[in-house]
Amino acid sequence: MKLKYREDGTFNIVQLTDLHIGSIPHHEHDYQTFDLIDKAFEKLDADLVMITGDLIWSEGVPNADKVFIELLERINKHRVPVAITYGNHDSEDEFVRADMRKMEGILDHFVEKKNSFIVEDRESYTVEIYDEKDESIQNVLYVIDSGAAAPLPVGIYDWVLPEQVNWFREVSKQYKHERGVKSDLMFMHIPLPEYWQAAENILSGECKETNDMISAPYINTGLFASAYMNGQVAAVFCGHDHDNNFVGEHHGIKLVYGQVSGYQCYGDNERGARLIRLTANGMETKTVAEREF
Repeated sequence: MKLKYREDGTFNIVQLTDLHIGSIPHHEHDYQTFDLIDKAFEKLDADLVMITGDLIWSEGVPNADKVFIELLERINKHRVPVAITYGNHDSEDEFVRADMRKMEGILDHFVEKKNSFIVEDRESYTVEIYDEKDESIQNVLYVIDSGAAAPLPVGIYDWVLPEQVNWFREVSKQYKHERGVKSDLMFMHIPLPEYWQAAENILSGECKETNDMISAPYINTGLFASAYMNGQVAAVFCGHDHDNNFVGEHHGIKLVYGQVSGYQCYGDNERGARLIRLTANGMETKTVAEREF
């Protein structure tokens, strides 16, 4: 599905994150999340819905594949393009990411993945957004699967793999332009280590997480440095830390949390979504609580 700007020169992305749909039969909180998803698709005027991981619980959940298929079928009710990356809770048992990627095929309005690259069952890909005349690429979205648990005894959560960083460096070369505007975005689930620095320079929102304040990996494989040197990445968006919803900035790149969307998980933040508005001149973003939909 090719994406392009509206005639008024705008493009709207709605980020949903940490849906955490549970086992069947569903908990009442799952039905609250289904209602939020429906309202987000119907009322937030999205040109693209980006879901940044932890769509379901999988550990100890019987028939997790059926839970995931039901979620996709509910998304299928809406005629809005969708992009997905996965989080640390999506494939914790026998249900693996390769299974989930196959099931994505049932979505009627899934984005066209460009430059797909899979390493250790984690997919990175790009999504291209064209201008309103459908003539040139206006924005590139880099969608990167940030993994799950740390594979070595260093910290708790996984890190972006060196192969994924190399992928970004090579693929981003083909999208270089001379417009003088940072236009590209990254989406993943687990925050980069540089979110620690961004938390010291918060432009909007709050950092209220009471576990580790920023649940980033303890190993830094250089994705942020590569994005900085590339010069075209305006912002990175993640989920994972349910009680953080801030926009921070580090070396001129915005590091942003989505608003937790699922009710079947911890966190005191109101459930909702993050809105991202793109124009030829840049990006604006804000969160919106479900009661405001």
